[in-house]
Amino acid sequence: MMLKGLGARYGLKPRKQFSKVHQILKSKRKCPECGSTQFGREAVGIWSCKKCEFKIAGFAYDVKI
Repeated sequence: MMLKGLGARYGLKPRKQFSKVHQILKSKRKCPECGSTQFGREAVGIWSCKKCEFKIAGFAYDVKI
């Protein structure tokens, strides 16, 4: 999946890398505590659930549980 809006700038390899990271970052995740799908990135490396307020430290663009 290629992102739109970058046009022909920056070259093919950086656009593919950016698309891959963006797709991982924006994917839906389940909270490991309550199972809610309202689990997302709060800041770089900090992931939290909006429903049960569970927080976990993970990677910058993905959380490995």
